[in-house]
Amino acid sequence: MKLKLPTRAAAPAATVPAQVGTPGTRGPKGTKAARTKAKKKKLKKRATEAEAAEATATPTERDPRIRWALFNGGAAAAGHLAIWSVTGDPMAGTDFMARMTISVPELAAAGLTFGGLVAGWKGAGLVQLHRIPGLFGLAARPVAAIGAAMWGQGTAPVVRDAMYAIEPWGTTLAPLLAAGPVAAALWWGLDRRAREAAPLVRWFARVPLATVTVSSLLYAPGVVL
Repeated sequence: MKLKLPTRAAAPAATVPAQVGTPGTRGPKGTKAARTKAKKKKLKKRATEAEAAEATATPTERDPRIRWALFNGGAAAAGHLAIWSVTGDPMAGTDFMARMTISVPELAAAGLTFGGLVAGWKGAGLVQLHRIPGLFGLAARPVAAIGAAMWGQGTAPVVRDAMYAIEPWGTTLAPLLAAGPVAAALWWGLDRRAREAAPLVRWFARVPLATVTVSSLLYAPGVVL
């Protein structure tokens, strides 16, 4: 009688786990990269939308040239309306400029007189004449200023002859010679001092200068033609 020995069961085949990150599979590394890329794309889209919204919401600035024209044009109009209300003539500023143009030699002599007064006083100080001891040092500045002013007072005939010599340029430049010193004095005395003041104060300070400028511009074409 034969005995049957028990047979050993075959061991099950070992299963090999799939490798992570191999081509064709979506492992943890590939998923993280995709999420990072999508997040960056989303943030970039939000930033672009925010910039577009900010650009749309920003108000447009006014052109400074238009503001300058309104500021000076309004000042000139106010000055001419004031002259019109006082004289009854809307072109009274132009007539006044014509009288000034005829008196250019006298106005030039007045300007040279004042300029000579200042130059004589300053010149004596620059050469240190006032430091000379005695009476001469005390009188150096006044004498120099008075002498230069007397020279300027007698320059009207010289200016008139010079204008006749350069005709027709003398007649063409006469309005500028008449209005230039007046405009410079108004700028120095009023407009420059009100530079840091409130806008309304600066506008009122600009009225005389704008009025003189526009009056000269209205008068000049007639002289040229």
